[in-house]
Amino acid sequence: MTLYIDTKLHFLDANITTVASWHSSLPLIAVGSYNQEKGGCVTIFQESGLALEGCDWPTLLSNQVTALEWHPTRRLLVVGWDGGELYIWLEYSWARLEAPHSAALTTIKFSFGGGRLLASDVNGSLSGWQSNSGAPLTSFHHQLGDIITHIAFCAPRASGEASIRSLARAAIAGDENALDVLAAWRPRTTARLREGTQPDNHACYAAQDNGILMYIDHTGACSEVLNAPGNIVFLRVIGNNYLLTAWESAGALSLTRFSISEDGSLTTDSHVRMTARNGQSVVLVGNFSISIITGDTVIRIWDSENGENDVLPDEKEVMADGDIFTSLAYCNLTDTLCCGTSQGNLYLWRRDHRNKWKLISSSSVKGTIKEVSWGSEGLMNPLLYVNCITSAYILREQPISWGYSSNVTMVQKCANEIVVNSLSDLASTINTSITIRAFAYKDQYVAVGDGKEVQVWQCCEDNKTKFSLVHKFLWKTDVLIIHQDILVGVVTPHIECRSVSGNQLGILLSSENEGEPIGITNTHSYIVISTMDGSLKLAEITKKGLKMPYPVKNCYQVIEDFGEVMRAAVNCTGKFICLSVANAGLAPDPSLYLWDAANDVITNKNLPDNMSPPYQSVPIAIVWDTQDPRLVAVQFRSAECDHIHLYFCHEGTLYEYKNWNTIDSNDFMTEYMLCSLYAPNVVILVQQNIKRILMPEFNDFKDPDPIILKQMLDFLYKMSIGQLEKAVVTGTNLANGKNSVIWNSLAKECVNRLRPDVGAVCLSKMGNIRGALMMRKIMNSPNYDDLSKVGVLAINLGLIDQAEILFKKAERPDLVTRLISAKEGGLSMIANSSDEGENVLLLKTAQHKLAKVTWSSGESTQAIKLFEKTGTHVPHVPRLLVQQGQINTLSQYAWNSKDTKLIMWWGHYLESIGDLDSALEAYKQAEDYGEQTRLLCHMERIAEAEVICNKTPAAMYQMARYLEMQPDKTEGAVKLYLKCGVISAAIRVAAEARDWPLVWRAGASSPQHALYAAYVLENAGQTEQAITLYQKTEEHQLINDRQYQFSKGALSWSSLLKYRWTEKIKNNREALAVGMDVIAKAFDMSATAHRGVGRPSAEAKCWRGYLRQDAHMRSTPRPVSTAGAETKEYNRNN
Repeated sequence: MTLYIDTKLHFLDANITTVASWHSSLPLIAVGSYNQEKGGCVTIFQESGLALEGCDWPTLLSNQVTALEWHPTRRLLVVGWDGGELYIWLEYSWARLEAPHSAALTTIKFSFGGGRLLASDVNGSLSGWQSNSGAPLTSFHHQLGDIITHIAFCAPRASGEASIRSLARAAIAGDENALDVLAAWRPRTTARLREGTQPDNHACYAAQDNGILMYIDHTGACSEVLNAPGNIVFLRVIGNNYLLTAWESAGALSLTRFSISEDGSLTTDSHVRMTARNGQSVVLVGNFSISIITGDTVIRIWDSENGENDVLPDEKEVMADGDIFTSLAYCNLTDTLCCGTSQGNLYLWRRDHRNKWKLISSSSVKGTIKEVSWGSEGLMNPLLYVNCITSAYILREQPISWGYSSNVTMVQKCANEIVVNSLSDLASTINTSITIRAFAYKDQYVAVGDGKEVQVWQCCEDNKTKFSLVHKFLWKTDVLIIHQDILVGVVTPHIECRSVSGNQLGILLSSENEGEPIGITNTHSYIVISTMDGSLKLAEITKKGLKMPYPVKNCYQVIEDFGEVMRAAVNCTGKFICLSVANAGLAPDPSLYLWDAANDVITNKNLPDNMSPPYQSVPIAIVWDTQDPRLVAVQFRSAECDHIHLYFCHEGTLYEYKNWNTIDSNDFMTEYMLCSLYAPNVVILVQQNIKRILMPEFNDFKDPDPIILKQMLDFLYKMSIGQLEKAVVTGTNLANGKNSVIWNSLAKECVNRLRPDVGAVCLSKMGNIRGALMMRKIMNSPNYDDLSKVGVLAINLGLIDQAEILFKKAERPDLVTRLISAKEGGLSMIANSSDEGENVLLLKTAQHKLAKVTWSSGESTQAIKLFEKTGTHVPHVPRLLVQQGQINTLSQYAWNSKDTKLIMWWGHYLESIGDLDSALEAYKQAEDYGEQTRLLCHMERIAEAEVICNKTPAAMYQMARYLEMQPDKTEGAVKLYLKCGVISAAIRVAAEARDWPLVWRAGASSPQHALYAAYVLENAGQTEQAITLYQKTEEHQLINDRQYQFSKGALSWSSLLKYRWTEKIKNNREALAVGMDVIAKAFDMSATAHRGVGRPSAEAKCWRGYLRQDAHMRSTPRPVSTAGAETKEYNRNN
């Protein structure tokens, strides 16, 4: 989080500002001004707002400065005047160039590499200069006649060097928008990429005030390439391929993108027309977009690549009443768009990861803003110049200063004000006489600095929120660290240590190999310094100065693909240093590194989503706990949001404390900054307010005493590093183990570490009796593997998504489906699932349930689709429609369907209500000839039935049933039964008609039915035909029995059994023979009791069945009881 601190530029006299120009890589701005008495003047200012010392500014009494331009890499400034004079400033000295101009200069422009300089005046004179080294030299001169208003040089051809942004984008696997969110840092080494020879291109485009656009090649030759129907107000070359231009005509602005050919000719690529206020309100945004002020308070951003438009401000962003937008400027370094207004307001927007613009800050200055422009401090910190005509300002973006202790919080509100608050709601302010750029707070002291002077404030004994100035002294440091009564600052390239009164205590020198410091942080009495050349130095603050307990560590030697240290922090004992780095391409490394200084070992750790590209998040802030050396907090930035992770350090390895807070917490929904870790609180800065986030385990101990605090941190430490059994013991000793929050956290850790046994104990201790009993049952069940047990534990903790993942890993689709079904909308998830590995039965069941639920909620169309998907639409859909009285809907649904089952159901329904003709049509549509034949016979339309009855066996069966009922159609019925394969029915019908030849014919048609027919014939006295059929059955023992019976004449069952007894004796089957002898005797006794009847007793019947089984005789049903068999036979055959 940042503030924009404004500094007013101080001119020698009361001047009116006319023009200004930033140096592209140095924090220098040249400002042209005019005074009625002294004339025009040029002043070069530093980022501090002070004029550059040691320069004699040229002043022309009757002339004004009309154009300014810096050389892109050298400290060379070219100044044009309204009398045609051309001056240069080169390394603190001024000189006049002999230029072929006699009128006011309108445009001065350097090429990208600085090798070519062009200047033009109001008379249409154009001069070209060589400016590789020293003063520029004239190369060519043209008298064109018309005024040149804009010049745009072509970009140099691609080289092996890439910009920081391009290198970082390549590292994020092509996600350009994500980088804008991830790149919250500015590496100090970026300036080194600008050193050395710069690629250049001397070709350019020049626009004249009559709408003519000329191409000027590297020799200076001019050729017309466009004649625009209006005044050209914007001209810019993007990349190597496109030219963006805008011209005013008929009260509107035309924006056109041209593609550039090798000879400089143009071809229209895209075009749009819109309203605009003036030409100054058109700026290039990023690589392909143009921003235009199109109304009093409306900005439109047109993307020339895809034609999309954004409008600023949005509906939620409120502007001041009566304000009018006057100027625009875009900072490519931070992707920030600034707008100045007539009332002196400044609005700044920045694009987020979704490529949407968000208002990040607003500020104000005195006066109407005429112009805004961006510069930078060493290509790192953006600087904003604001021209209010009679005054001018430089706004510097800097992080908000803050301070925190257990009783007091401090936040910087503006350039020289610190607001102090206590926990008891006492408040005060610290108002300094200097601009606060460096800040430090510890115990009773506050130190502030502006880079030149340091002020030390001390709190009063009776009021801890009230501070008074006690010391001030000169000290050129941009960083301040305070420990007890000792101050540490960076005086490049060394680290100095002073007392609060300003006395120097010592200097920590930096060797040439280490490079100058680029980062310094402290925890307690230890500081860690990162340098330009990748060195890490650890020092301890002592009364005698700084002492280094360990040698310097060079990260290039121990970290692969190392580029630069981004963040580094040391714990309160000075044993471990946690750091994040950039790779050799200066793109953020997603890994978190830990340097064990005592053992000189560096390890790294990744978040789960950072194990492989594309990386999802990078660390941007690292803070160790002020008291516990084991605990460290890290703020990660991702494309979605920022999130804070807590780690415990154990034996040189970081273990994450995962359950302390969630990413979706309301504390992290807005922009924030990690400030401090002061267990049990994580301290963040939100909207210029300090906020404390309490670890959930301390909800019952918001202000714990040191003993409770240590026990709780020990519990969290053991839980995080995996010593779960020891954590249970420690947790039991904490307030008698009654804090359910700690057991909930430990149980969740058991899920992460797949320890259901310890998790079951946690459920019991947190009072979840139902869950504990469930886990006890699950733990003793052989039907659940370890993953499934952990999944059940996760369900009892509310970790439904994690439980689903565990069940899938355990390959338990039944548990997955049951789990999803229990969710809100879970049935819909299952029904719409495309997972081929799901259990089909469970899937269909869930879809069927969802169909019923959907139907009950009134969504009949969706319910019908689900019934059809599960294949249960018959009979459910027709029944539901009938219950609701939607007969017409059912009729339409059935007639339009191609489902045979549904049509048949509809036909049966029509038949049940007496609509036989419609039912017949339904059967015809379903092509069911059996039902058609049955219904036609019922309707006495025999002729039609006879036509179709031979098409299918079912139709033959129905026709045969009809003929059976006719006395004179017996033979026809038998033939049809035989033809459709229902032979038992044919035998039955023939026997009832006493047509024995027909019975024999039917039985002879199938060996399976010959026995039944033979039995019928035998009872009817048709002995010869019966024996013939018995022979077809291939039941040899039965055939022998019958032949023996018939040869002896009438023979009782007792005689037959005695005969069979003799046969068994012959075949050595004595057991069966004994049984048959008993049966024969039982027969004789039964015959005596029922003389003349000849019926066997119940016991005899039982043994007779056994006898028949022994003879492989299948019992044959009597003719009067064959209906069920015929139906089964018909169904089997059809």
